[in-house]
Amino acid sequence: MRGFTHYISGLAAATFFPALVADIRMGILVPVIAAASAYFPDFVDFKFGKFFARRDYEIDPAPWDEKKHYAPKLVKIKDLSEKNHYQFFAIEGRVEEILTRGSGTISYEVFDKEGNVKTITEEYNTIVFTLSDGTGRITVEAFGDDYKMFEEEFGQIEEGRELLVFGYVDVDPDGSLRFIVSDAPHPQGIAETIAEAIEKAYEEGEKIVKIHNIRLPGDVYRQFWIHLDPPKREVRVEMGPIVTPGGVAIGGDVPEYRKYGIAKVNVPFIKTYPKPTRIDSFSGPEIAFRLTKHQGKPVVKDRFLPWHHGFSHSMTMGVIIGAVVFLLAKLFGYSHATDLALASMIGQWLHVFEDQLGFMGSNLFPPITKDVIPGFKLGESGSGLTNFSTAWLMIALMIWNFNRFTDPRPIPIGDAKLLLYLIWPSIIGFGIAIVKSFRLRKEIAQLMDYYTNLEAFEEMEEVGGI
Repeated sequence: MRGFTHYISGLAAATFFPALVADIRMGILVPVIAAASAYFPDFVDFKFGKFFARRDYEIDPAPWDEKKHYAPKLVKIKDLSEKNHYQFFAIEGRVEEILTRGSGTISYEVFDKEGNVKTITEEYNTIVFTLSDGTGRITVEAFGDDYKMFEEEFGQIEEGRELLVFGYVDVDPDGSLRFIVSDAPHPQGIAETIAEAIEKAYEEGEKIVKIHNIRLPGDVYRQFWIHLDPPKREVRVEMGPIVTPGGVAIGGDVPEYRKYGIAKVNVPFIKTYPKPTRIDSFSGPEIAFRLTKHQGKPVVKDRFLPWHHGFSHSMTMGVIIGAVVFLLAKLFGYSHATDLALASMIGQWLHVFEDQLGFMGSNLFPPITKDVIPGFKLGESGSGLTNFSTAWLMIALMIWNFNRFTDPRPIPIGDAKLLLYLIWPSIIGFGIAIVKSFRLRKEIAQLMDYYTNLEAFEEMEEVGGI
């Protein structure tokens, strides 16, 4: 659930205590601590936990320019190396020599959304030249749709011309560098690093990967997806369009020949979240790959945002919060310390329960439980339907409680009837979410059968498929 939904839930928890309602009515805002307690788990995770989390791999496909805080970063040729393979940069320099201009027909393989291979044949134009910026020289190549973009921007390329070129770094078999004109990094580097992390996790127990997003001028982002395909032992990365911070595509699709990156994985792994990981606005995600047992066999399992939904999102933490609030309230002489402590504990528990309605689940009873317990899959955290239904329910409960604890009652009808009048939109909303979840669960079950198909690994190994 979203933060505002948790905050409203904490306020609703406070209104179940008549003494706290009386304080609020008198303008004493101490009961708002219950709302803060309900928001506390996300505050801890996103303000502290994410910054202290260990990262074994940092994938930054398009480093930001230090001054402008967006990509591509303007670099000197002397600063580029093999470590920058597939990363997106900008270089400013002078055309030294035109090496080739040409055209022809080319065939190449791309992948559809199911990972199937298809062959595309098309006409192309190309230009290859050397660029110098005073610190070094590099071979620059523009090809296909990128050549069209390059020609539209600069017209005819001639020797001696000054250019600001965008593109990604490529490495030839002999180790020399090339700069490929493009408007996005190549996804192959992302796929290869994730595949390496999975294999290292199989050897060493756990590896955590941080994937940075691609922020472009104008506060827009290059969207991309990560597909983990266990039966095929593949990591596929799909480079998508340019999107707004809200995820709305505004164009800028990349050409098919640099849309997909694919890397083979030489160890068995399973995927626990049945959707590809999407990266666009805000900070990129972390994914932990951990060695575990599945059907009695060693396998690497993914865990999205490993620093999130841990101890902070447990019932145990709720008890601790209640105890701390009680001691502080007593210390400062608040007369309703017990009620405030209980409301704060219940508020935090409501946060845990509400998140449990989604996919990620939480580690509910540490130290008794060691890992997250899967969620009920009623909807994703950003689902407008479940957030609206929950927030409406909590506001209805607040109105209901204020009416119950006021004499004479502002709304002079029975408690049960008033509650029913107030919460019917939430009942309808949750009803729709439950019906939709049955279809979603069926789809997830089918996907999970596919994602956890270890037998497919063994068959592929037996026939030499891997």
